[in-house]
Parts: sequence; C-alpha cells; structure tokens
Amino acid sequence: MQGQESGFTAGYYFMRFLCTVLLTVLLLCGASYTVRADYFVWQDVGGLSFSFPDTWKAVTNADSDDLLTVMAPSGRGHAMCRVRVREDHRYSVYPPYYDSVIQKVDFSMGFWDRYLREYNDTEIYNIQNGAGLGRGFAGYAVAGYKSAVPGPLMDRKALMFASLYDDNVYILECSAHEDAFANWKGLFLSIAGSVNFRKGHHEILSGHYRNFMADPRIEFDGTEGRNTVSY
Repeated sequence: MQGQESGFTAGYYFMRFLCTVLLTVLLLCGASYTVRADYFVWQDVGGLSFSFPDTWKAVTNADSDDLLTVMAPSGRGHAMCRVRVREDHRYSVYPPYYDSVIQKVDFSMGFWDRYLREYNDTEIYNIQNGAGLGRGFAGYAVAGYKSAVPGPLMDRKALMFASLYDDNVYILECSAHEDAFANWKGLFLSIAGSVNFRKGHHEILSGHYRNFMADPRIEFDGTEGRNTVSY
C-alpha cells in the first residue's frame, strides 16, 4: 500500500513538472511572436518619419515624387504603402490658423479627383475632412482603382491621407488587393498614425494682425516746434 502511495506521489509531481515546462514553452513562443511583430522607424533628411512592420521591405519608387514605398511579404494581398511629397507654396503667407480651412478648400473632393486620374477604373467610396497626418490637417479618402503599381495589374482598394504642412503636400497611400483590403485596413491606419513631420512653424498665430491702421494718430512736435510728425 505504501509503495502505491509513493508511486502516485511521484507521478503527481512529474505531471506538475511537465505542465510547468509546457507553460514555459508557450510563454516563450508568445514572446518570440512579439519580437517578430516589431516595427521599423524610417526617417528622411527632411524630417518626415513613420513606422511600419519590420517584415516589410522597401521597393523601387514608381514616381518622381515618391519618398518611400514599402511592401508586405509576398502574398495575395499585395499590401503596400507609399509616401509622396510635393512642394506647394500657394499658402505660404497664411498663418497656421487657416490650415483647417485650407484643407477643406483645396485637399478634399477636387484634390482626390485629380489625384486618382493616374489610375484606371477609379471609384471613390469615402471622403472626409478634418483628419490628421503628422502635424497637419489632412483630407482622407478611400477609393478603388485598377493599377499595376507595384506589381501585376489588379483591382486594388486604398486609403489615403493628404496634408499641407510647411509648404509641402504629404500624401500617404496604403493599398491592397480589393478582396484583402479589410484585413489590412487596421494596420494601414496604424502606419498613418505613426507619420510625423519636423516642426516647421509655431502654433501661436503669426501674420494675422489687428487693424492697427484704425488706431488714433500719434503726433510729436518737430525739432523747431512748428512742424508735426505723425505715426
């Protein structure tokens, strides 16, 4: 009877040991998965930065205004993001106070309509104002189109942001095969949220002055006491 109890006790402790080992292995697997999900932070000399999964790779840019194009590992989704920069000095004299208005006027429906002309069979599903990209107000759009960028010709779906900041228009376009877009949308928005610009101007208003010409005149006697100098 005592031998049976000893055997049972040994078996019990062995099972506890085995469960502990298995739990440790599972935790280590989970930790290694977290490492594989790391992000790479990219920054150009102009101060623009954004992050993307470290399993993605940079590929050849398709257009002259492309700053960086990155793609997910090979697969049916053909997911990719591209950052584009275009100089735009039309609103240089306007203070930051008007940035949100400028976005609604010039980086909304008309902008996306012109932007998508480089693709075929385009269809705009959603346009929103008042979004953000980096430090700037941004227009946001979701659209479908047919394109061979960056791979074979296919029907793609994209989400896009456009923001004017410090005399540059920054455009982030993330797209995938139309059937896989829903699976990638969350990650695309995460990448968009990581975009940042080097600070180009202060948030305090500048260049928006009161009507000082309506102030009372200030008069001083001249050096000889007979003439008056006014300011």
